[in-house]
Amino acid sequence: MARERPLLAPAPVDGPYCRNCGAQADVFYCPVCGQETRIELPTVRHFLAEFAEQTFALQGQLWRTLHSLLFKPGELTLEYVAGRRQRYVRPLRLYLALSILFFAVLGIAAGPDFLELNADDQAELDKARAEIKADRAAVTVAETPPPPVPEAKDAQPAPPPGFSRGDMNIDTGHPEFDQRIKARIESLLALPADEMSARILDTFTAWAPVAMFFLMPLFAAMLKLGYLGRGANYAVHLLFAVNFHSFIFLALLITQLPGVNALGDLLGFIIPIYLWFALRHVHGGTGYGTAVFVFLVLTIYAVALGLVMAASTFVPLALL
Repeated sequence: MARERPLLAPAPVDGPYCRNCGAQADVFYCPVCGQETRIELPTVRHFLAEFAEQTFALQGQLWRTLHSLLFKPGELTLEYVAGRRQRYVRPLRLYLALSILFFAVLGIAAGPDFLELNADDQAELDKARAEIKADRAAVTVAETPPPPVPEAKDAQPAPPPGFSRGDMNIDTGHPEFDQRIKARIESLLALPADEMSARILDTFTAWAPVAMFFLMPLFAAMLKLGYLGRGANYAVHLLFAVNFHSFIFLALLITQLPGVNALGDLLGFIIPIYLWFALRHVHGGTGYGTAVFVFLVLTIYAVALGLVMAASTFVPLALL
């Protein structure tokens, strides 16, 4: 039985209704879903016009968002709260795009020189490698264990099970887990410098974006505590945190451009100043009080960020 040929024509409607969602739409665009109401058979000209319209609209939206993010600290937060949202890229979409782009660029640009060790760090690394080689060379397989040695009365108690090498101590209370971490770290340290750097970079770029994303609620919670009674709920502070982190990733991306690398050394000054302007723009307050608050927030956040970044880099290396 032959299959009935479909009708290649716009779906018929009875009255001023949207063909996409069925809502009443007596204007050029549906007030519910936004689709155009004057539907005709597609043409090449229609495709090109639609592409140009969407492209330039998105570009205008993007450049307007990036301009506000860079040069108007706090403006995106105020605009979103005020309801002017369609003219800008949505906050989470902007953050995800910038963070993913930054870590992708970092993974390409850093290469084998991701770990830049000074002379002292290199000496410590060489010492650790020598200890690992000595430990492995001293391992022998005995058929029978040596007889137990009686403990002297004044002997020191045996150290708790764990892993210790140099200044690094690992003792989770689970000897098997400690030994597993020990084996992973020793294997990593025994690798050539370029291969070790590549593995650490791959792990960092894979897990650091996740760690940064889950740190934003902590940043928003600190803002909430600092601005109690100002009329902003936690969601507004979280929105501010998302926009602030988007600025950080955008600034980091800019420093990856050729000829702009020197700006990376200034980010330690630019970021606190930007946060100071953004907080005063959104929440007001005195300049001195905001400066003290910025110092406290960034100090606590830097410690938390360092711990989370270290954990997101080295814990996967030890466990995978």
